[in-house]
Amino acid sequence: MEAAQSHLDRILDEIASLSLEDEEILLNIVKQRHIERKRERILKDSRETMRAYRKGLAKTGTVDDLMKVLESD
Repeated sequence: MEAAQSHLDRILDEIASLSLEDEEILLNIVKQRHIERKRERILKDSRETMRAYRKGLAKTGTVDDLMKVLESD
């Protein structure tokens, strides 16, 4: 964890040395990449869910059914 923190500190130091305009460009790029990674994760999860559903491994039901299952755990 400490090595990761020092790596992050170095990155933050580099960002601090950027001009405001370059920092804003970087922030926009990072934000867009983060959004894309989240979309890819959602797609991956949905494909896994559909595979499980097709194999009969996923349960179906209403929100009320789900709440009952969650409350019984």
